Amino acid sequence: MLRRTKVLVVGPAATAALVAVPIVAGQEPAAEAAVRKHVTSDYTLLRRSPHSYVIGTAYRNWTVDVHGEQNNGYRWGRIYGDLNACLWTYAGAVAGSVSMDDSCGAATTLPTSLFTNGQIGGSTDDGATVATIAGANCRTWDGSHITGYGNVRPWQVPASAGTPVSGQVAIGQSVLWRYVSRDGKWVMIRDPRAGSTDGTGQQGWYFIPRDCLPARLPG
Repeated sequence: MLRRTKVLVVGPAATAALVAVPIVAGQEPAAEAAVRKHVTSDYTLLRRSPHSYVIGTAYRNWTVDVHGEQNNGYRWGRIYGDLNACLWTYAGAVAGSVSMDDSCGAATTLPTSLFTNGQIGGSTDDGATVATIAGANCRTWDGSHITGYGNVRPWQVPASAGTPVSGQVAIGQSVLWRYVSRDGKWVMIRDPRAGSTDGTGQQGWYFIPRDCLPARLPG
């Protein structure tokens, strides 16, 4: 939901200051001390705002400095690990109580123009179905299943892949594609084989190379 504008801070990886919006209408949240926590689940999905686009993943024992109060079960804060960026994380997946200095500023909604090239598929909360292909830069981890990545920093140009995911999507099988990264090289997908679990078991949302999908993506 878009409301009043504010400058977005994504951390050192950001290429420029972009316009974003605070989460509470009529309220200008002041910067306040953060609380250092750590991820307590196998993984937790990171989002551009509560219950919105997945744009990364934090894994068990990663450090998260949360800022401000919960919003619909999510917390705004700095995610460390291989990201070092300010994003939204599920409040139930982190624990800890050590006070830290604020490093993100007021909570924001990240605009899709920050982390996509404008190609977005599917409905408001899920992707559109497409079959994978064995393109030039599509790699597998076992000879048949596509190597995915929990993080690629989709706001960067070029993006840079981080944590590998040994997914269960074989070449030729279908996934649900959500959006193409800002540099056009990666696609956030959901593997329906992984179910809806967020935190334990097989990770369902992650990035795969753009070459693992056909040139024309269905809407």
